[in-house]
Amino acid sequence: MRPKPLVVSFFTFLAVFFYGIAAMSFGERYTFFGYIIIGSVHLLFAYGIWVGHETIVDLSAYITLLDLLFGLLWVMVGLSLPAATLTLLSALILFVLMDEDVRIELKLP
Repeated sequence: MRPKPLVVSFFTFLAVFFYGIAAMSFGERYTFFGYIIIGSVHLLFAYGIWVGHETIVDLSAYITLLDLLFGLLWVMVGLSLPAATLTLLSALILFVLMDEDVRIELKLP
């Protein structure tokens, strides 16, 4: 499997994930807008990786590392299926993004 669809689908999945959390917290003002912003950042990263934007590809490993760290914090607060899913998917994609050949291929249009 080529890495570009895998990485783009990961960021798209996380955007939908955070939009879903935002929809569940619609009544809370700051939480709702925070999750909308986080989901939009993931969606912009998915698009940037899809078109092969060099800066976005380089920054995607850092965003994935942040997802992994926040997923681990979420697991430590209380083990749940969404927390475990976020942590495991972030670890998998971070492992993929650490390969230099994958990043070179992601930078191709």
